[in-house]
Amino acid sequence: MSQQSAGITSIGYDPTTKALLVVCESGNVYRYAGVKKEVYDNLLAAASRKQFVREFVEGRYPREKYPCLAVGEDI
Repeated sequence: MSQQSAGITSIGYDPTTKALLVVCESGNVYRYAGVKKEVYDNLLAAASRKQFVREFVEGRYPREKYPCLAVGEDI
């Protein structure tokens, strides 16, 4: 399905920039711009954060994807 199909391991919010960060089990990170604080608060209270992101965030806010970065590997 979407990037959220792997599940969400962490979320964060910056009220100054109104940026919502969603970290997935896959290691990918998504940054949604222009998210109101009340949307973040509702996300925290949601029974299923994965479903909430799918229904109320995806497609409604501009998104940037930060691909998974392997940790502990030589570069």
